[in-house]
Amino acid sequence: MSEKKSYIGTPFYRLFKRYVRFVNDRILFRHIYYIDKENLPELGKPCMIVSNHQNGANDPILFLLGLENETHPYVLARGDVFEVNSVLSKIFYWIGMIPVYRLAYEGEESLKKNEDTMRFAGDEMLKGNRLILFPEADHQNKRWLDTFRYGYTRLAFEAAERDNFEHDIIILPCAHHYSSYFGLKDDVMIRYGKPVSIQPYYELYKQKPRTAQREVNKIVRQQVDDMMLDIRDLEHYNEIDWLRESEYGVEYCKKQGLNPNYLPDKLKSDKLLVEELQSVDWGKIDEVIEEEKKLGLTEKDIMNRKGWGITILSMLAQLLLLPLWVVSLYPNAIHYFVPQRFKPNNDPMFENSMTLIVPVLMGIPFFFLLTVLVCGLAWGLWWQSILWMILALYPGSLFAWYVGKWMQSTLHNLKMLLMPKKMKQLLKQRSELYNNINSK
Repeated sequence: MSEKKSYIGTPFYRLFKRYVRFVNDRILFRHIYYIDKENLPELGKPCMIVSNHQNGANDPILFLLGLENETHPYVLARGDVFEVNSVLSKIFYWIGMIPVYRLAYEGEESLKKNEDTMRFAGDEMLKGNRLILFPEADHQNKRWLDTFRYGYTRLAFEAAERDNFEHDIIILPCAHHYSSYFGLKDDVMIRYGKPVSIQPYYELYKQKPRTAQREVNKIVRQQVDDMMLDIRDLEHYNEIDWLRESEYGVEYCKKQGLNPNYLPDKLKSDKLLVEELQSVDWGKIDEVIEEEKKLGLTEKDIMNRKGWGITILSMLAQLLLLPLWVVSLYPNAIHYFVPQRFKPNNDPMFENSMTLIVPVLMGIPFFFLLTVLVCGLAWGLWWQSILWMILALYPGSLFAWYVGKWMQSTLHNLKMLLMPKKMKQLLKQRSELYNNINSK
């Protein structure tokens, strides 16, 4: 693994990281919250960051962007992504990703490669370079926490053993939470838990290695679970998830004295709501969900519905903005929406990964250079084309996104206004459902 060391800390990497942070912070997400970041151990101290895994490549990228450049953070990532393309594989190594192979995905033979990976990762951690791991071994497709594999505890204790147990190693439990997994301009938060020292378990590990790992894992996993939204009732997951995002969930949040538009508050409220849900008529919730689907509406559409006056004014304003909106689609529609057509059909959690990684690594650089070269070589408009691409990348992309969402919302408003009887029935269903839940 020595030849695969990343180039984190070099001037070019720092520039690349600023570029990725700009796209991630200013375009992809609306708000990013790093909560209790002071719990990070001081730079240079052996530290392993352990988190739940919810959203493909976005999870490790958020950690990498949140860490300082003084150290070389490494992410242990699924090994199969390194087999897709040799160029991508080199890029992954360059940014600090190292592969971990799994029996269920890469086969038994590939597991032999993990010994080198674990030793390399442990040695780098001992040098003070932080490791980022996801012990569930795969990202989930729901807001719940799977079983933690012991690979991370084994890595930590074996590194300490090679170091003759001379230094403490810290495992820092963390948790992600997204307002939504799909689309642009949503919110995300990372909460840093209380550092867990494995030094008190060194003597136990010398006698009973597996027991020591179990004890540490129990503490770490419990912290992660406490910091995230863990919906254990998978049988009724869709109903619970719909309810917490519905108007009922918003009002419930307000009743707790919390702000539903502030993601840390909304998470706190959602955790309370999930705990309180007991004898709910799940069938009634399914009826409302199905009715909304039949009408081609979402709960957010219904909560944000407007009257005829606002809808007509919106349509007129959008008609005036239409030419500018069409212009703003280049090359943003290609950057952010075409890659989604190539995401794995059986894994929707890669949608946001495709929205970030493909544009950042390929789409934006390619179309920026292509536009500058065509305009420069054909018409000599070098500075004009550079200015256009800068405007298109940030204000243009935001304009295209927000006006597009505004148009979509207006069309849904118009649809609701044109079917008053069906809407009256749906609103009555929702009101009866909410009253029924409140009476429990």
